[in-house]
Amino acid sequence: MALFAVSYDLHNNRQYEPLWNALKSAGGVRLLESFWLLSSTHSAAILRNLLNALVDSDDAVAVIEVTPAADWATTANVYTGGTRLLQTR
Repeated sequence: MALFAVSYDLHNNRQYEPLWNALKSAGGVRLLESFWLLSSTHSAAILRNLLNALVDSDDAVAVIEVTPAADWATTANVYTGGTRLLQTR
């Protein structure tokens, strides 16, 4: 399974719950308020399409694969679930 970073910007009608529920049910963990990490066998494009169907047309969704050799750093104030997932890569 690949690890993906998922980020989003919800604009006018900010209905976060459908997106959050989908990410949680797929095993996603939050790193920042609108930045999640998700392990999946799907491609980035498929994940983007699935998540994009849950938001409005003026919103934005980005899905980026995080490779095992990726360098990363966070501050102390991030969600710990996301940090733990990165540490296991």
